[in-house]
Amino acid sequence: MRRNKPTTGYGAALAMVNVFALIYPIGLLLRAKSVDENLFATFVLFAAVFLLVVIDAISIVMADIVTDRR
Repeated sequence: MRRNKPTTGYGAALAMVNVFALIYPIGLLLRAKSVDENLFATFVLFAAVFLLVVIDAISIVMADIVTDRR
């Protein structure tokens, strides 16, 4: 079975989505003024990173499936 080489466009688009998705949690962390706000912002950042890892893994597998069918 012949495999297509992955394009750099898909990786760049995925990286840009990840960066844009992390802008809000990082800004929230930087604007935290109290311990409670800092704790909440840290939780939001970890949750966002976890969700991005899961979504990225699913999208990479789906892209691999789509490129194998061509």
